[in-house]
Amino acid sequence: MPFLTFPEQTGRYAVGQCDAMWQSREEDGKEQMKMVVRLFYPVLPEEAGNAQKAAWLPDQYGANSYSYAQAYARFFWKPGITASLVGTLGFLPLMSSVKTQTLDHAPLAAGTTFKPVIYSHGLGGNRSCYSAVCADLASHGYFVIAAEHADGSACLSVLPDKTVVEHKIVPGKALIPQRPKRIPRGFTESLIPEHQPKTVTQFELRNGQLSHRVSEVVFLLDCIDKLNAGTDADLVPLPDCLADLHGKLEVDHIGVIGHSFGASTAVASSFEDKRIKACVAHDAWLFPLSDETIKAVPRVPTLFLTADTFDYLWPGEGRKVINGYMSRSKPHGVYVHVAHVKGTFHQNYSDFPILAPDITQAIGVSGENPEKSMNVIVQLDSSFFDHYLGKGKEAERKWQCPEQFLEAIDHKDSDEDLLDDSHHDIKIGVFTNDRNHYQMPNANQV
Repeated sequence: MPFLTFPEQTGRYAVGQCDAMWQSREEDGKEQMKMVVRLFYPVLPEEAGNAQKAAWLPDQYGANSYSYAQAYARFFWKPGITASLVGTLGFLPLMSSVKTQTLDHAPLAAGTTFKPVIYSHGLGGNRSCYSAVCADLASHGYFVIAAEHADGSACLSVLPDKTVVEHKIVPGKALIPQRPKRIPRGFTESLIPEHQPKTVTQFELRNGQLSHRVSEVVFLLDCIDKLNAGTDADLVPLPDCLADLHGKLEVDHIGVIGHSFGASTAVASSFEDKRIKACVAHDAWLFPLSDETIKAVPRVPTLFLTADTFDYLWPGEGRKVINGYMSRSKPHGVYVHVAHVKGTFHQNYSDFPILAPDITQAIGVSGENPEKSMNVIVQLDSSFFDHYLGKGKEAERKWQCPEQFLEAIDHKDSDEDLLDDSHHDIKIGVFTNDRNHYQMPNANQV
């Protein structure tokens, strides 16, 4: 596959792309939500007109392509002169020229309705770096909203008031000491422990971020309701290409999907809000989930796609969580499916191996054939959503994996044997990626 190019989508629609900034109304005692999102939506090929291919890297709303290139470099190399040089001399010239297969501000397909799907990115991601997955879903008729989370997990995020939230650099350790700060009132006050940031555990930090992410997904569900009802246009503005969206979103058939941290966000959100009817989790990092969520009965059909490097940030425990979901879901008539996509690494669910296959394989973050892997991933996604977000009795039956992909995956579901590992004795809150294996429910007890 050529360098820095995207594959064609697999659905019958062309795909439009645009960005939007949404916010909730200010209310006393309630946090105001603000988000920037990227929208992927169906376009009739014959109506695409002279629309140009859309840029991959964001270049508006207070942070341009230079800012995002620098942010990616800081995420991969940490802040410093090396990251600055890589971002300016490496990432920026390459990334700023990348075009997707989507069409910039093309007109929305007329004469039909659309099932909404919310996409949640992983650590260091943003609204653009899962464009292959989002665009392919849109080519199958879905209205995809790619979030840019403002919890500090994105490489960079921008809010409607032009506030920029940079990525929160966190060491890969169980205990995370906070950087001391000077108190403006003087040196003596600075020595008082209560005035200093507290040491937190990796779990406390990530679970807190997860809670914020879930609240953002709920906010986007509210936005979907407003868009479909044609209300609060000042809070959820749309460009002219989407002005005719009123009444066209199937609010009773909403899906949620994500990768890594975004996959755990999707899973947690599916427990949180009944408007979500199906969930897809790409190589989920399930460590941030609470004890309550891990032990709960899945409420909606869920598809876990896993890679050869499955859950390397929480070795072994993620499989146990999925085992638990599979075993508990069956008596309740909810199907949990697990499909191991052979030959994939953790990053094969993002755009980077597609854009730079040779480089990502050379540094060991991609399998051998990223384009082939992505083709399997996106078609499993659309097949699963087509089934469980469908209408009538068919959606109540168990999804069957398409036969053409059976050789590319290992598939299990709630009616079959569980994965190899037990679903008991899950080390909740234990950051097993840290060789010290701390188990610290409350870091401030140390």
